Amino acid sequence: MTGKTLIVFSTISGLNEEVAHAIADAFKTTYNMDATLADLRKGPPDITPFQNIIVGGGGGNSVYNEAVDFMEKDFEGKNVALYFCCENKEDAKALNTEANQKKLLTKNNSLKPIDVAGFGGCMIRQGRTFMDDLNMGRVREWAIELGKKLNTPFLPLNLINTVPFEKSFQFYIELEKNTGITASNTIEFAEKLQTVPIQSVTFHFQRQDFQRWFVNVIGDEELAKKIDQINVWTHDDENLRKKLSETVQNRIAELTKS
Repeated sequence: MTGKTLIVFSTISGLNEEVAHAIADAFKTTYNMDATLADLRKGPPDITPFQNIIVGGGGGNSVYNEAVDFMEKDFEGKNVALYFCCENKEDAKALNTEANQKKLLTKNNSLKPIDVAGFGGCMIRQGRTFMDDLNMGRVREWAIELGKKLNTPFLPLNLINTVPFEKSFQFYIELEKNTGITASNTIEFAEKLQTVPIQSVTFHFQRQDFQRWFVNVIGDEELAKKIDQINVWTHDDENLRKKLSETVQNRIAELTKS
């Protein structure tokens, strides 16, 4: 079982609190996980007993000061996830979740959350809610996927963390010729590497795209260095795929064992 979970939120309309309760309920019913909820407007809680910290930081284009101050804490060794109640339930993430994440982490921009989500939200004018687009179905789906990550102790989180689609590795055969195949974490990358066209493997390898993705997106500099040590000129195409695959699989085994 995963460690103890804390869900904190700051809210004006009550939506972030509603989402916090929905996440806690999904954890309980799906994985029998208990979560402690805390309203940041009543003061920041002690995070010491908790392994997992989930933060509801704002709504629309706003990020609340209490949440920004809370993110200044030292989260070393803890799993941190963020959510926001953005305005459009159909395209919340694309509209402003990424911008809100940057605002929330202004006092701790080195922190790498294991996941970030936007669920739709509401608009309030003169104290009255006139648009409510909270997508509770997406809240529950996200909570279940997040709980799955937190309940997978036999794999390090940096192997199974799913990055947003816009940051996933997209396999091309050549410039402007996308294969439509993507990988959003190291495990998926290893799987997709077995099936992508060989032209895609050589195309990206020669451009050092694999190394850049593992460093800048996944945060695994060690794997990038190991890939960089492969000499493309001493392998034919299929042997290059095999060598690259072995390198990634060995890294997965190394991280899993550790």
